[in-house]
Amino acid sequence: MLIRKLNDDLRAAARALGYPEDKITVTYSDRPDLCQFQCNGAFALAKELRRAPIQIAQALGEEFSKTYGYATAQVAPPGFLNFTVTDEEFSLLLSDLLKDERCGVEKTDDPKKIVIDYGGPNIAKPLHVGHLRSAVIGEALKRLCRFLGHDVVGDVHLGDWGTQMGLVIAGLEERYDLSYYFGGTGEKPAITLNDLNEIYPLASARSKEDEAFRAKAQEATFRLQQHEEGYYPLWQDICATSIADIKKDYAALNVEFDLWNGESTCDKYVDPMIDSFIERGFAYESDGALVMDVVEETDEKPMPPIILRKSNGAQIYASTDLATIQERMETIDPDEMWYVVDARQGLHFEQVFRCAHKTGMVKEDTVLVHVPFGTVNGTDGKPFKTREGGTMKLKDLIRIISEAAGKLLSEGALQQDPDAPRKVGCAALKYGDLVCNRNKNYVFDIDKFVQFDGKTGSYLLYSLVRINSLLAKAGQPDESLPLQISSKEERDVLMKMQLLATAYGQAYTEKLPSFLCEGVYDLANAFNVFYGTHKIMSEADPIRRNTWIALSAAVGKMLEQTLTILGMETVPAM
Repeated sequence: MLIRKLNDDLRAAARALGYPEDKITVTYSDRPDLCQFQCNGAFALAKELRRAPIQIAQALGEEFSKTYGYATAQVAPPGFLNFTVTDEEFSLLLSDLLKDERCGVEKTDDPKKIVIDYGGPNIAKPLHVGHLRSAVIGEALKRLCRFLGHDVVGDVHLGDWGTQMGLVIAGLEERYDLSYYFGGTGEKPAITLNDLNEIYPLASARSKEDEAFRAKAQEATFRLQQHEEGYYPLWQDICATSIADIKKDYAALNVEFDLWNGESTCDKYVDPMIDSFIERGFAYESDGALVMDVVEETDEKPMPPIILRKSNGAQIYASTDLATIQERMETIDPDEMWYVVDARQGLHFEQVFRCAHKTGMVKEDTVLVHVPFGTVNGTDGKPFKTREGGTMKLKDLIRIISEAAGKLLSEGALQQDPDAPRKVGCAALKYGDLVCNRNKNYVFDIDKFVQFDGKTGSYLLYSLVRINSLLAKAGQPDESLPLQISSKEERDVLMKMQLLATAYGQAYTEKLPSFLCEGVYDLANAFNVFYGTHKIMSEADPIRRNTWIALSAAVGKMLEQTLTILGMETVPAM
């Protein structure tokens, strides 16, 4: 990358002058109309060297220019050092990008083993719009980390072991003959997905009013968690039916998990873990509940103790999440664990992470991170709902946006890829989500998301279709011909490729896929300006035409690479 080369060479110039090089950093220019790169290090060195910033910048620029001719260094008052790269260097950059399978994005030199916990659906409930952001953000982060060279495990972390399971079982007992599971002679009931989707909300509402039914559900939950005969096999069948549907919804979104673990996976760790906390003096009783203090001296706000067991002896999410951390440390031993969960769970995870470190459940340098996100809102600014006011199922959301995308696709596009409406619709859905800073809420607007122009996923897919169509007609670049960059539009495209390559690292560090979304849109936009300015197919000059074809091929490769990392599936035509 040019920015790395400039940094290395300007620091070499600083060393030759006897200047400290740690304050020398070349960045992308915030005034691209004046230059492409800049260095403001002279201001940081002025006090230490007791010289005016402009004198330091002049000395650095002169020393750089003695050795390196691929960029001109120009000083601007009161001490800025600006760099403009030659067309010859841009031509070499294009040649390198064509050969580079990673489009200028380097692998990390410090690979980590990372568990990313995202998804979090409950068994016996359909996925709904509230599950969208966790899935989309988590999948993008997982793919990005892997591309950068990290060892990543994605875990859906199902809610499969709590009170809702007892409610479902109690509801099923009133709808079916369950004697098959309890040593009777009855046939195995054909429990369907519709049964589960209907039973849970009804059972949940009933438990709030019917004390006998609530007690029945609590008893079923207890017996299940004791792995009693009958209850456990019934639970396994409920899970199998529900998970099959959940997997279909995630597959439609192009989201995949390595582990389909849930709260049940770590159940055996809970009691021994809590007993250990008690024995070591970490946990104590308060108002009948078992708690642990996690307050720290640096806290500026009150930090309540973490509750490990309720006064009735029931486990809660904190104990389950802690047991999950223990299970992961024993079976995976990750360097980091990322939890892609909505922002409202911030206090919960702060308590859990502090408890894990305080009790030595994780290593001192194990990184535990909550990756929060805001809500999906409708055009009215309120949480997204169906027209009837209920929470929209994820499969219905995917169907609606796929239908909207299908209406905009050409007949030829539908013939070449019958699944194109879903791919384009989900790309629009994902980009609309990911382009927003995940910490903020965003407005879901189907009409806006699916448009082929503007800042949308559909626009990005269309840009790639345009490039692939061009290359199908023009062929691949001729390696026997030189590449010669000569126009502003060409330089702009190559600069956007450099900026996008840098955005990969920013997206990883900040855990913000929006950096990639912004970068890939800027690249597509710059390419389309270039495409509209240069008549590639009719160009008579073979070197110029070949350079433009090469630039198109490099951009197409980087667009496809980035869209894949964002979890967006490409299409052959639109």
